[in-house]
Amino acid sequence: MKELFKNRSFTLLFTGSLVSEMGNVLFGFVAGLYVQDITGGSGLLLGLFMALGAAVRLLFSPVAGVLVDRWNKVRIIYMTDFLRGIMFLAVAYVFMGNISNEVAVNILLLVTVLSGLVSAFFGPAVTSSIPEIVGLNQVQQANGANSIIMSVTMILGVILGAAAFGLFDFHVALLINGTSFMLSGLSEMFIKTKFKNEVVETENKSMINDFKVGFSFLVKKEGLLTLMIYSLFLNFAFSPIFSVGIPYLFRTELGRGAWEIAWPNIAFGIAMMVSGVVVGGMVYKNMPKALKRSLLMLSSSFMFVTVIIYLMTYGFIGYWLFYGLFIIANISMAVFMIATNVPLNTGMIKVIDPEVRGRVFSTIGAISGGAVPIAIVLAGVLVDLTNVAFLGLVCAVLMLFPTIGFMTNKKVKRLLESIEKDTNGLAKETV
Repeated sequence: MKELFKNRSFTLLFTGSLVSEMGNVLFGFVAGLYVQDITGGSGLLLGLFMALGAAVRLLFSPVAGVLVDRWNKVRIIYMTDFLRGIMFLAVAYVFMGNISNEVAVNILLLVTVLSGLVSAFFGPAVTSSIPEIVGLNQVQQANGANSIIMSVTMILGVILGAAAFGLFDFHVALLINGTSFMLSGLSEMFIKTKFKNEVVETENKSMINDFKVGFSFLVKKEGLLTLMIYSLFLNFAFSPIFSVGIPYLFRTELGRGAWEIAWPNIAFGIAMMVSGVVVGGMVYKNMPKALKRSLLMLSSSFMFVTVIIYLMTYGFIGYWLFYGLFIIANISMAVFMIATNVPLNTGMIKVIDPEVRGRVFSTIGAISGGAVPIAIVLAGVLVDLTNVAFLGLVCAVLMLFPTIGFMTNKKVKRLLESIEKDTNGLAKETV
């Protein structure tokens, strides 16, 4: 991975993404607590707040993917960061004044929508630009390094968020967030694409045809669409618990402070960081087998979380025993999430034709995360009517379908085997 960071452009992309994502995590952490406090612990409003950004991002991802393939990817990256920076700085200025709780909620919902729209362009631009910046030989190391971004930002962003929530007014978090985006945009302006020899001219093609190209690739690649459907169900089970259930459990049901909510997230981030370094440098002898093992352990860790929430809620175990087990489960989920995502994403980047990467990855994102906003809103309604323990049991049952399907589906098995074969073949050709 040392060789990877000798590439100045990748270092700039890494640093810019790190700074901007740290601001994102800080805002998400503080805003989630803030919304619960000013709405009296409404699960529905919390779910709506968490779901809106994801819904907008998914809705516009197919359009964004087409435009990313047509436009300069680096320019998209730094312009989207500048737009988010300006937006959060403007909102911080508004929150410095005296505004009602109702107006504050409406502004935050609007910010979430606009941020989701901009993120729809940012994500595919970063993913499809990595091979152009580092070359195909270093894609896995780059994906491992990007997983470090997620973990470091989760650690530092949550720490800063907990400190900001306890020490400062809400607008301070918005100022930090806006400034982080502006700084990351400045650094990303100097990125150069050394391996940009794969761009295909699309001026005379209609956007509808481009949509068809991206979706057609998913359909023609055996097992890929099935894999995305399983991913959709995985996200449908995961997202409600961690977007709505856990914040609602600690803040509303248990009345716990920001730091008690923060430490499990920090443990998760540290585990992701260490795992990203290890997995990024691994060579897989049997990738399909390794992925199945990692997914099984990931699903088992998630189900363990739902069980201990139930046991704590109904008095079978005490709070501090639950809290210790919850932190351990978070570490386990982080490790196996990285062990699943990094090799799979690396293989898919290498076997997807470069001229359609933006369209294919945006379509993959739309399918795999398509049900997330609905799941999050339903989770908000469910915790208002029942409790987080019941929500956890429902999500655990939902988790069984994609886990069993991933393990047994023959099309998915052949897809993973073809990815391993194509990836190994490409590696041999480029040595």
